[in-house]
Amino acid sequence: MLAGFVTFEGIDGAGKTTVSRLVAEFLRAKGHAVFLTSEPTKTWLGDAVRHAYDDDVGAVAESFLFLADRAAHVEEIRSHLENGELVLCDRYADSTYAYQGARLKGIVKDPIRFLQQASKGWTLEPDLTVLLRVTPNLGLKRIQGRPTRIRFEELPFLKEVAANYDGLSRSRRFVVLDGARTAEVVAREATMAIENRLTPRRRRGAGSPP
Repeated sequence: MLAGFVTFEGIDGAGKTTVSRLVAEFLRAKGHAVFLTSEPTKTWLGDAVRHAYDDDVGAVAESFLFLADRAAHVEEIRSHLENGELVLCDRYADSTYAYQGARLKGIVKDPIRFLQQASKGWTLEPDLTVLLRVTPNLGLKRIQGRPTRIRFEELPFLKEVAANYDGLSRSRRFVVLDGARTAEVVAREATMAIENRLTPRRRRGAGSPP
């Protein structure tokens, strides 16, 4: 049975939620114990993150709300890892680095490094991060039908976020997949990547982002 921590990343419209759910289904069908989670979480801290978008609390306060939500989430993730489960997470720390890195541009020096340093020592490092790459134009086209959209889902901003993801994906823990294909095709490729990269029943401790 596979065990480890896998995150799914990408800009809005990349297909993270659909693909991560399909991957969970594929792996469960093969007999693996899978815990699927997401960020922002469905807790009051996650609600605070979502309210931050609506209330426009500012980029700095917004960033620390993401970190607070993750700090609580890490404990939940850790408990499932200690039980030998495979944890899949739809958005995690790299999402904060990519998105809040763009939000904090011009406010703090080297925003991504600022956020990584704030996360150092307590954030669990994923064993594998699956980046679903789509163009910002395609991402926006895919989310046009959403009932609610946040103010940052605009082309210039998504271009900055995509560029941040490209920089982050140079880390060896990333596998980059073409998210423009159908969700099932991408999910099957992601499943293969997970099976190739993870080892059975791997136990973990705390780590820091690369």
